[in-house]
Amino acid sequence: MELVTLSRVFVLVEADLMATRLESAGFTPFIHGVDAALSSGGYSMGAWGIQVKVPADQVESALQFLAEVPETDAWGEQFRALYNRALSAFRLGRSSPATLCDPADTAFLLNGGCSVQELYDFVEDAVDYGEPDLETVLDVQRIRRDYFLGILHGKWTGQVVPMSALPLKTDAVDGIAWLPRLIVKARLKLRGEMPPDLMYGCGGDRPFLRRMGLTLPGFLEQVRDCGDDDLAIVEAVKRSRDAATR
Repeated sequence: MELVTLSRVFVLVEADLMATRLESAGFTPFIHGVDAALSSGGYSMGAWGIQVKVPADQVESALQFLAEVPETDAWGEQFRALYNRALSAFRLGRSSPATLCDPADTAFLLNGGCSVQELYDFVEDAVDYGEPDLETVLDVQRIRRDYFLGILHGKWTGQVVPMSALPLKTDAVDGIAWLPRLIVKARLKLRGEMPPDLMYGCGGDRPFLRRMGLTLPGFLEQVRDCGDDDLAIVEAVKRSRDAATR
């Protein structure tokens, strides 16, 4: 029987969820690449990830099913619930990274590429300044999680870049102050290498991006997609700024 790969994922639970969806709709899914690919944390370390396959004669209808039937966002639902618990904890006085989350929530965050410090910073600013909102935080963390699982294969790099290595807030490129620093911050966010005193999406980043006609998730995606090409990022920001000010 010829099997065709429908999807490659980097988390076993995601492969299981997709297989369950397919099986409940009458398809015959298979999961390949698990034993050789998984780390102890349950994440794929193999270059090809974990493959969800179906028989060749089911491919067309299975792809149509996956496109038409919405997928349950289990991770997103868990993150929303965790965020709300952290927000409540902060308001009740557990207002430090050390006390914000219990061990289970801490493990969930780390397995998705988010430190408790990062969540704490988002929660603290939400309480103090009313932003960023939960959906913005969720979108930012989803981009980081996808990068963490897909590019870094579910492994923290173990590196933390010191604050002294960042461009100054006043440094500018093409007359745009703050942008050189924010580009570096976004890359560190993607790689999970920010020092504790640094926040992607801080009280300086948010108004800057609004002036540029951008959002926190949107800029993070730009930096991810442009890689090391600073010029491409700068040009994209300038285009967005010009369109926003017309």
